[in-house]
Amino acid sequence: MKADALEQLFIEYYNDALLYSLSLCRDRSNAEEIVATAFFKALSTIGEINDFKAWLLTVCRNTYISNCRKQARYTELHEYLADDSEDLIDKIIKDDEYKALYHAIGHLPKEQNEVITLFYFENLSVRSVAQIMGKKETAVKVLLYRARVNLRKLLEG
Repeated sequence: MKADALEQLFIEYYNDALLYSLSLCRDRSNAEEIVATAFFKALSTIGEINDFKAWLLTVCRNTYISNCRKQARYTELHEYLADDSEDLIDKIIKDDEYKALYHAIGHLPKEQNEVITLFYFENLSVRSVAQIMGKKETAVKVLLYRARVNLRKLLEG
């Protein structure tokens, strides 16, 4: 693959992958490491995939899960989930309404947070979200419904 094409893929999908990884791990340095590893893995199999963005986010998720498993062997969970990503999120998301929404999404249960991020912020189809999360499409639809209900409660309250 040509360097220009690789650079274009990186430019086009880096911010999406970083924002998604931040929503998973809540740590900038870990998110950047996840994205770098995911790009390497995703680009090494680029000839075999149809939807690069969905594949990249799947690799990000799997890399995050692998890192959590490795990290759990060495540290306590509360040390690993340090929440110092707030400043970065504020820089990325400038509109106040979106800031409030994104912070409310951060208070959702993990799966609901992930499904909302993938569906609305990454603009992926239900089928792609189901593929990334390893769930059936109906399960993703139910998660989306429950997440919207919980978001409405959080934003109204």
